[in-house]
Amino acid sequence: MLTILSLLKKYDDLILNNASQISSIESSLRTLTYVLPGRFADAEFASEALFAALNLIGLYHDSILARAAENLPPSKKPSPSPHNRYTRYWINSSKTYQHASLALTFLQYTDVLLEMGVQKKWGKEVKWKLISIIELIKVICRIILLYKTHERTVIEPTIPKREIDPSVFNSEDLNKSNDDAINHEQRESDTWVGKYTKRVHDSISIVRKGCVQSSQYYDVNDYLMSKVLMVEDVRKPPDLVHKLHSFGKLGELLYILRPLIYVIALQKYGNKSWRPWLLSLIIELSTIILTNSFYKKHIPGGYRWLSTLEKEERKRRIKQFFFYILRGPFYEHLTRYQLLNYYHSHYYGRVIL
Repeated sequence: MLTILSLLKKYDDLILNNASQISSIESSLRTLTYVLPGRFADAEFASEALFAALNLIGLYHDSILARAAENLPPSKKPSPSPHNRYTRYWINSSKTYQHASLALTFLQYTDVLLEMGVQKKWGKEVKWKLISIIELIKVICRIILLYKTHERTVIEPTIPKREIDPSVFNSEDLNKSNDDAINHEQRESDTWVGKYTKRVHDSISIVRKGCVQSSQYYDVNDYLMSKVLMVEDVRKPPDLVHKLHSFGKLGELLYILRPLIYVIALQKYGNKSWRPWLLSLIIELSTIILTNSFYKKHIPGGYRWLSTLEKEERKRRIKQFFFYILRGPFYEHLTRYQLLNYYHSHYYGRVIL
């Protein structure tokens, strides 16, 4: 156990000492997932395995950077987005939320890999059973998140995003030294904490010192504008998402259950049947109608007074709705032929020219 912990500590130090290269290395490796398919036998499986592994490793890297960011001075520490404030609040408030959100994220990263592996080993019948189990676990996780947030919309992703630039760690000495205790008082005197927002800010002396030492032109207005607090900045994290009830709660439950219902319908009627597609489409439309009705009736101002976080989640769900043209029999009978006709007409047109 001690060996594993020591290895993880060494790995954490390695990541932080080379933080500026993390994003570039991860993005470079992800490009391999687009190059590998078709190159050799089982290339698709290897590509998906690499993609899942990179996502999980990236998740661990995010936790390393988040812990290290706590030790950064306020001038280097980024202001968290509404999404990160909201998700981090619930993760810190409830272990159950934390476990459910991590389980959901893990399944979202690995579900395709698990399906491919099971189909390769045991065939399609076992694969569809696995898909049903995975979707059932996802439904359970989302329902837990719904009730642990006191019946608020389940925001995706359910864990904080990476928002800090890893390069900021290059100029910081992240290894604890004997001077930390000596410098602690000085660091505290260089900052002050807001009475209501509890945010840590640089003192006037530090801002003035930065202006004098900076060789570049410093615009005071730019600095002040970067420090302006918006309405959502002073809201408590739970208040960033409205509580659901009546139609809103019903719509959210239908949205959570829809993928499982779709999978069960696919198993019963098959991929070529229109019934699963139509059933999923009807449920999706119902969730939109119910949610819109809730916003109009129970939130003063309707859509205009939704938070940025709620608007982003709403846009994400509306975008996903348009993927129905790439799903099931609609794609096979309509979209596919339109895309092929477009490709052939434009491709051969360029060749002739």
